[in-house]
Amino acid sequence: MNLHELPKKGWIGIVSHWKSDFLAAISVSLVALPLGLGVAAASGAPPIAGLISAIVGGIVATPFRGSHLAINGPAAGLIAVILSASYSLNDGSDQTLNYVLAAICMAGVLQILLGILKLGRIADIIPSSVIQGIMVAIGIIIFSTQIHVAMGTHPIGKNTIELLKEIVTQIPNIHPIIFGISLLGIVLLIIIPKIQSRLLHYFPASLWVLVISVIAAYSFNFFELHTIDIAGRSYEIGPQQLITIPDDLRDAIMYPNFDRIGDYRFWVAVLSIFLIASIQTLAMAKAVDKLDPYKRCLLYTSPSPRDRG
Repeated sequence: MNLHELPKKGWIGIVSHWKSDFLAAISVSLVALPLGLGVAAASGAPPIAGLISAIVGGIVATPFRGSHLAINGPAAGLIAVILSASYSLNDGSDQTLNYVLAAICMAGVLQILLGILKLGRIADIIPSSVIQGIMVAIGIIIFSTQIHVAMGTHPIGKNTIELLKEIVTQIPNIHPIIFGISLLGIVLLIIIPKIQSRLLHYFPASLWVLVISVIAAYSFNFFELHTIDIAGRSYEIGPQQLITIPDDLRDAIMYPNFDRIGDYRFWVAVLSIFLIASIQTLAMAKAVDKLDPYKRCLLYTSPSPRDRG
């Protein structure tokens, strides 16, 4: 394809570039599948919610966005915010996630208003150090929760500091099988991109990790509850350590509950989701657009000669 010629838009473009788009769609979907499930599980939501979010984000949101290379779906950067909203809106009932969904809906309305008022340029006035600081903080929060999943341990603490402290105290309780699979996955994510192999690079490294994890699940028979003796100690392995998907997707559909709309904690959750999601989205979209070989973002946003005076 000629990089000096912009890709055709509309149905003409779809027909002209269907082969490239098809291969890209397969690659993106294979990465989005485990990523969506993992983000949902880390956020305290049913794993199927991540898959549904990826589908809705890809089909519904894509036609309305301005970025040409960005991918819509659940974002890892919002894990900490969703977890915080779940804790603050938890009233002991089974409606906690429904309250969080309502907060997400209200945050989406605010984002629509942000777009209508053309306030997306606010991202240009936010120092990059602030955004990096937010991302680092979110990364630490995610690490504090997911390191225990990787170790196969069950921490008692709830906040980030307590979870980080328990990393050391939980070392004697590490599940060697689960930790071994997690460690192998991390090593593969680091090594595969550095290996000069067309076969390995044909699919993303995360997909190879997914393949290895599936093989490990069958090898150690995670589908039936049993124990494995290692160094004189028994370790439990069973379906409870796997991501569960409902047999009927209709059972996974949840609806927002706005009963807490008069609670200040509800609006704290709304503003938190709105601010973090907006800043992260705008910053990431701006960074991704720079990867566009056609520089379409710069082309469509550059001032005309008349505007330059």
